[in-house]
Amino acid sequence: MTTETNEKPTSERLLEQTLQHLESRWQYFSLSATEKLSETASALVSTLAVAFFVLIMFFFFSVGFAFWLSDLLESRAAGFSLTGLVFLPAAIAAFYFVKPWVRSKIIQNILDNDDDHDGRG
Repeated sequence: MTTETNEKPTSERLLEQTLQHLESRWQYFSLSATEKLSETASALVSTLAVAFFVLIMFFFFSVGFAFWLSDLLESRAAGFSLTGLVFLPAAIAAFYFVKPWVRSKIIQNILDNDDDHDGRG
């Protein structure tokens, strides 16, 4: 009988420790996920802000180039059409090459973040 009473508190302690461990792991997972999400969100927002201003600058240079070309060709339609044709190869290249490059950079960033966290903890 004494063995049964000694085993029961041990199994209860084991259950409590297991539940504490699971709760600690859940808290760690939550904090880790929150940290990764906030890092990704801040990187995304800063990248979008820079991209926005670069696109505005690019737009004004394009319009300026189109007007300059229009004056050179003495036809607004020809100037703007040729400007559009100049950017067609850039758009095709961006469609085929930028997406895989961005995807690989995102995957590499996530893997680097995992390595950094593993080294700390």
